[in-house]
Amino acid sequence: MAEEELPGVLILDIGGTHGVLENLAALLKKHFCLITMKEFLENKKEMSKKIQSIFVFECRPTINRELLESLPNLKVIGNSGVGVDHLDLKMISNFGVKVTNTPHAVADPTADIGMALMLASARRLVEVMIGLYPFSMYLHSGCEIAVSPDTKYFAVDWLGVEVTRATLGIIGMGSIGYKVAQRARAFNMRILYHNRNQRRKEEEEAVDAHYCEKIEDLLQQSDFVMLVVNLTPETHKLIGKKELGLMKPTATLINISRGAVIDQDALVEALQNKVIRAAALDVTYPEPLPRDHPLLKLNNIIITPHIGTATVQAIHMMAEEAIANMLAVLNGQPIPSEIMGGGELPGLLVNEIGGIHGILHGHVPFLKKHFYLITMKEFLENKKHMSKKIQAIYLWWHKPIIDQELLQSLPNLKVIANSGVGMDHLDLKLVASFGVKMANARYAVSSSTADTGMALLLASARRLVEGYHVAISSGMEYCEADFLGVEVTGATLGIIGMGNIGYKIALRAKAFEMNILYHNRRRRKEQEEQAVGATYCEKIDNLLQQADFVMVVVSLTPQTRKLIGKREMELMKPTATLINISRGPDRALRPPVQLLPICSPTRRLAGTTANAFRKGSTRPEPGKLAVTPRSGGWRVGRVKSCRDTEEDQGKKGAWRARNCLMC
Repeated sequence: MAEEELPGVLILDIGGTHGVLENLAALLKKHFCLITMKEFLENKKEMSKKIQSIFVFECRPTINRELLESLPNLKVIGNSGVGVDHLDLKMISNFGVKVTNTPHAVADPTADIGMALMLASARRLVEVMIGLYPFSMYLHSGCEIAVSPDTKYFAVDWLGVEVTRATLGIIGMGSIGYKVAQRARAFNMRILYHNRNQRRKEEEEAVDAHYCEKIEDLLQQSDFVMLVVNLTPETHKLIGKKELGLMKPTATLINISRGAVIDQDALVEALQNKVIRAAALDVTYPEPLPRDHPLLKLNNIIITPHIGTATVQAIHMMAEEAIANMLAVLNGQPIPSEIMGGGELPGLLVNEIGGIHGILHGHVPFLKKHFYLITMKEFLENKKHMSKKIQAIYLWWHKPIIDQELLQSLPNLKVIANSGVGMDHLDLKLVASFGVKMANARYAVSSSTADTGMALLLASARRLVEGYHVAISSGMEYCEADFLGVEVTGATLGIIGMGNIGYKIALRAKAFEMNILYHNRRRRKEQEEQAVGATYCEKIDNLLQQADFVMVVVSLTPQTRKLIGKREMELMKPTATLINISRGPDRALRPPVQLLPICSPTRRLAGTTANAFRKGSTRPEPGKLAVTPRSGGWRVGRVKSCRDTEEDQGKKGAWRARNCLMC
């Protein structure tokens, strides 16, 4: 095939400091028309159309948005090597470009360098000593001492440590880590490993490796710790001061992954203070290190210039593997080694990450295990490409807003997952008309919402909010003797809505020996009623007239909208308390202005919605109302962190009652 008919591949250069080696260029020319960056920049208009692939050698050329935008026919980026932390996979995927690497070619030589570093450090082949002999005050390594013309004798205390029968801890048991284990087995080493996923039993038995679910267990037991992980946000500074402190003082740390996996400042301190015996690094951050870096001045460290795959055979095999990957993409064939940058995972649309209306940062790692995350900003900037990727939407705090325009722009959307139980903010009929399924998180929120309901009941009964303000008041000298609450134990609780949450409230209320009444669309089974001692009220009026505490736990529907109004309030005892953990007074309850006249000095109202009283509403008298910022489903175990509730209420435009109960 003539060269002009071959697909164009962009490379940085041929030869020179950072260019592709001459023999690799010859290999590439058999399948591609080679275009250097210089040629591309000199004739962008013509060359941009020819380039269908990029061959990345030693992390070059640099892949950025400007380059990707200038290559309309680019289909694949073939990385020569296994690590791709120098590539922005999400950005590349946004352009519909695939990324491949060469894991098979690099596994053996990288495992070899790991063993070489371990042995060299253990037997002090490269260790530097100052003034080892009386006649010399220069720096010497073990090798230099052996060949130095000044050497008259070998010191008898030049001792290393045993590798045979020592314990090796491998962090990262992928293809390279496993090959390290195979080699270490020949030294009769005890092999421990820590990995995201445990290896199959037969694989473990083949190298006599033992899985450590916790990295701490591995660090505490190992004589040698070898890092063989990819650099990701989760592995960045994986080994820091804490982890180094867990290692034996006789241990050696070996890194053949990426420099940023170790906190280098912590490593300097650990080596200087003999927290660990030694370190051996094929990788650092940056590369090379600044010439005045303290790591370069230590005598208990070996550093090599990232030569894990630097063998004649490996470089050739990497080029061959990269070529096979790129050709497979261009020819529409199965790709031997594609990097999963998000294109292979179903696309998940979220409003944003962090910020006022974004999903919490703590959610991101879990979501990324199963989905390719796309923010609304990214979607709107590249609708044409992104619209086809999105198969699901994750609603967090009612965002993003689901409307007809959005649904029409997502042809492959299959499901909308609501983080929470209530879905009154969604037009379910509209969503269903597009053939999209809906899901909520009723099991995740039931316990925490029930807890909030009981917290409000108890706080209101015992006047905790008012008591708090009395206790912290600058003018407080004593507490009035008539500062009295009402009994909860033995009181009657009326639960309106006996679903999952309502039933969990009944379970909790039973422990307070409360008399439990409930009203629900459907009556619970007899055994369920007996388990919590609950009595069914077919008519809501009967419940309201008998209950000391009324808790509203219903979904907002056309039937429950303004379920509790003036008539219902008048049916309640003058000593009763109303607790709402469903939807706010402007929804499940009548507007606040209608409720306030009914609140007698002994009747109290508690609610959990941040928009319980809208800005401009009539304020209740102090002590009549406790409002929380809609925190029913919040807990550390569920969302990993809590937002600043005061700020959140402010953002929603809600005013805070003077005696607001803060969750």
